[in-house]
Amino acid sequence: MAATPPPFDVVRVAETLLENAKKLSALGGSGSAPGVNNEEENLRRSIAMAAKKIAFETAPAIDVVKADWVVFADAAAWNLFMEWKAFDLIPLDGSISIADLAAALSASESLVSRIANLLIAVGKLLPGPSPGTIRHSRISPLYVSSHPVSALATVAVGNGLKPYARWPEYFAQYGRQEPEGQRHTPFSYGWGHPDLAPWEIKALYPSYASTFTKAMKSRQIVGGDMPVAGPAALYDLSWVGDEAARKEGPLVVDVGGGLGQLLKDVVTAVPAVTPDRCVLQDREEVIDEARRVGDEVIREVVMMDHDFHTEQPVKGALVYLLRRILLDYSDKLATGILRQLADALPDDPKARVIIMEERLLDTPVPQNRIVDLVMLNLGGKLRNEKMMSEIAAAAGLKVIKYYAKPGDPTCVVECARA
Repeated sequence: MAATPPPFDVVRVAETLLENAKKLSALGGSGSAPGVNNEEENLRRSIAMAAKKIAFETAPAIDVVKADWVVFADAAAWNLFMEWKAFDLIPLDGSISIADLAAALSASESLVSRIANLLIAVGKLLPGPSPGTIRHSRISPLYVSSHPVSALATVAVGNGLKPYARWPEYFAQYGRQEPEGQRHTPFSYGWGHPDLAPWEIKALYPSYASTFTKAMKSRQIVGGDMPVAGPAALYDLSWVGDEAARKEGPLVVDVGGGLGQLLKDVVTAVPAVTPDRCVLQDREEVIDEARRVGDEVIREVVMMDHDFHTEQPVKGALVYLLRRILLDYSDKLATGILRQLADALPDDPKARVIIMEERLLDTPVPQNRIVDLVMLNLGGKLRNEKMMSEIAAAAGLKVIKYYAKPGDPTCVVECARA
């Protein structure tokens, strides 16, 4: 029988919150924007989590339920204002009248007022200096279209909220089980095209596809802030450089590598791995984009159109990299992707398939589980060590080592031919 969790100690949590609030104030960050430095950002997160926990544990139960209703309306409001680029029209320093904002949007003043006032009620916008005016809060500039977070927020709606809203219908039609493919997923159902895969649906909505591409260029999303060599790396690829002299042919193949940020990080951090010995693979339209926007380093790598569900055309490379790939796919499809790489590995005990992914944490935390449910919408899933080992074994690979830090959702799975 599972142990009963200890009762919530509101006094202890509140005292810790107050202590951290004093630390934040001492940093001079009590009213500044988040992310000024790591210490301030960590303090802010700790304070916010404690405050949410206190609210959750102490509020009347009905108020906790009703708070979710506010979240629904809040998301609908900021999503609509983002779509209309209303946040762009509010001066970063100053205010705008609701009448002027409505005129600029070619919208009813009454309608804009109702939406804006919901955003004021939740703190996303602030009242201006006189009645009928509004101004930015510390949060709302992140919704301005030029800010990278705005693209991520749009994707959170398109990949998350839009499919979530139709979950009851979807599971009623397809059964109470995980999708097994890229078609007939909650995402495709939510967008009204159940027979299409995600990339096919995005092709029908160029504006969303463009925003999605912008969001995926964020280094926080693609993992570009993750060191790939040296003591700070979760998995140190420096050994590939040590093997470069003895190994002929391609050294590193980045499978589904997008615009090549990972390969750029590798060749920058490990100089012995030269760009001409690296291969970037992705769908044709992605490779075309990489050729167009890639810098000098990326343009020197071998670029190749490739569907990673099919036979791997580059045989015998020392390392095949998969970063943020398998989480998009069901166990069946992920196993198939790995099998293509297992078959391509050379007869070399040092050859590896390296999987870099967000993992499923054993202790559920909201952000990690949200990612898992977005992957569910797309037909994929996050996996823990056991789940990774199972699909690797099914593909003819063995896990040499699983790299992860406690509480950190990032993992690296080092695999060799079984």
